[in-house]
Amino acid sequence: MTAARPEEVVLVSDRGPVRFTERAEGLRPVRRNGSVTALLDRVGRAVDPRTARISWVAPSDADGDARAARLGLFGGLAADLGYRYEAVPVDPDAYHGYYYDAGVSLLWTAWHGIEDDVPVVVDPRDPLRSLAGYRAVNEALAAHIARTTPSGAVVACHDYQLLLLPGAVRRRRGDDVWITHFSHTPFPARESWSRLPHPLVPTLVQGMLGADVLGFQRPAWARRFLECCAVLGLDVDHEAGRVSTGRGRATWVRCYPVTVDGPALAARARVPRVTDWADRTRAGDPRAVIARVDRLDPAKNALRGFEAFGTLLDRHPDLADRVRFVACLVPSRDTVPAYRDYRDRVLRTVDALNSRHPGAVTVHHGDDIERALGVLRAHDVLLVNAVADGMNLVAQEGALVNERDGVIVLSTGTGAGDLLPRDGTVPLEQPRSVTATADALHRALTLPPERRRAMAARARAAVRCADPVDWLHDQLADVRAVRAGRAPSALGFPRATATPHHGAAGGAVSEDVVREGMRLP
Repeated sequence: MTAARPEEVVLVSDRGPVRFTERAEGLRPVRRNGSVTALLDRVGRAVDPRTARISWVAPSDADGDARAARLGLFGGLAADLGYRYEAVPVDPDAYHGYYYDAGVSLLWTAWHGIEDDVPVVVDPRDPLRSLAGYRAVNEALAAHIARTTPSGAVVACHDYQLLLLPGAVRRRRGDDVWITHFSHTPFPARESWSRLPHPLVPTLVQGMLGADVLGFQRPAWARRFLECCAVLGLDVDHEAGRVSTGRGRATWVRCYPVTVDGPALAARARVPRVTDWADRTRAGDPRAVIARVDRLDPAKNALRGFEAFGTLLDRHPDLADRVRFVACLVPSRDTVPAYRDYRDRVLRTVDALNSRHPGAVTVHHGDDIERALGVLRAHDVLLVNAVADGMNLVAQEGALVNERDGVIVLSTGTGAGDLLPRDGTVPLEQPRSVTATADALHRALTLPPERRRAMAARARAAVRCADPVDWLHDQLADVRAVRAGRAPSALGFPRATATPHHGAAGGAVSEDVVREGMRLP
């Protein structure tokens, strides 16, 4: 019996695993950080090559990568990486428009609902001009994929930077390849996407619908997407999780929550430097530790977290000598003025807190994973109060590595709010409310020991054996089902509780949900 051929899988993301940099000995690949990058690297290395052959493609505006491509250096990376990787050189100006103008100032802001901190920037006279660099990079990736991808392969597109890529690949290859797109971010609430000028949203949704399967972190984000499609006048089957796109094609919508690598993370949390940071975090100080580990991004909501800590101490003066805050803050997009302003507001708030309560807040700056794991091992309360977050792996990491029956105050605006059991966390329903956050912190600090122990055990059990390779396998299994003419599995099925309106083929769309010109072009 002939063994089945391994499936060809092309991962496509904004950032690749390495960047070529000039060193004394010449061009050398240097590892790159990032949660999506780390996830794809993990699954790329771990997938059994007998079942799937992984390659990875990402855009790059770096001169070192362009030179490495001309010299054929990417071909020599597979032995070390465990998969093939190639950077697609793009024009630096186009990349700036793709990443900053469209990616940060438009999509990241609207997709996370943080317009109050990072204003959406769009050309009102020609909204699509705001996507010029974004479209150019997505088209460059599509052209490369169309030239290099074998027939029948799975092209797995990732995140908000590549919303136009499924459609661009589909135009070039038709049904010759199978396409998925996974959103690591939320899908925006209607109050955010409906503010964007026409035809931005229809253009982006049309790009996404070039995929055979669309994946989201949680049912709430999938339902938002289906609702958006219905408002745009598309034929949406909410019960099946399917959007019909014409000419016999349909896009299936499913949920695939990303998990930490439980066993690997537990092992890494025991290395000596992590233990040293856990000991230093406690350092004989009897005060309870509230911790946070975050990028300084307004979506992570650090400012309101520190303000809530101040409110907690004001409301409960007896806690001033019994609790302190330890934060690991990672710089984020410091070249963007709104992000610099947000960073400065956060640091001014920390300074004011320490002026009122000397020694109440300790901040560690910089991206140091082992230091962060040490703090997570040592916390009594972990604050995860993101306004919106596709998943939030910090909540999972804290649940797994903590050694003090630490309680997680967890925003329900995160995907982790679904993954971790509600009776294993203190849910924060209103992350934008400083007083609600202060109340949640007080509740977490005052839980009786036996209750803390039970909650920590439930949260830890949810992620102890998690393996992100399963996340990719589930998506590939659904592609195989669609390829065979079947519906994808019901795993994480985004079943709607109500379908208040229908797409064009399902009846009239009510006047109050469709604005003039919002249908797909």
